Amino acid sequence: MSYRMIDGRSKFLWMELVVLISVFLSIPAWPQDISLPTPRETVEKWLQVYPSNLEQAAEMTTAGFREGASKGEWVAIRGPFLNNLGMKYVRAKVVHEEVVGKEMHVMVHAHIITSMGDHPQDELYILVSNPDGGWLIDQVEVYTETFNRLP
Repeated sequence: MSYRMIDGRSKFLWMELVVLISVFLSIPAWPQDISLPTPRETVEKWLQVYPSNLEQAAEMTTAGFREGASKGEWVAIRGPFLNNLGMKYVRAKVVHEEVVGKEMHVMVHAHIITSMGDHPQDELYILVSNPDGGWLIDQVEVYTETFNRLP
């Protein structure tokens, strides 16, 4: 590689250009693409953290879901109940998503185990838009009827 000498003024302009390019490359001219979770991703995350990490689960819910309790109160009340129940998800799969007005409905086929046995169930998650972006779980309806399931 060969270099050639450039005069002082040209050298200054080149250095200024290099500085400008390095600043431009290290600081984006537009906001970073912070992808917010979709309703499906919110429910899938919930299924990963609930009931083992109620603090994280509480962050994904509305005050209405928690029946007006603060996140800390909800964790303090719900934690002992779930520990006594011994609840765990064995399997859970999102099977349907639908927009209903301003809500998102996400249906899950789930299989949980508790101290009382195995429980296949369908869970309908109703999510509302989070004012800070993304989605929050506002309601969960559990259906345990088996008449629609194949043997």
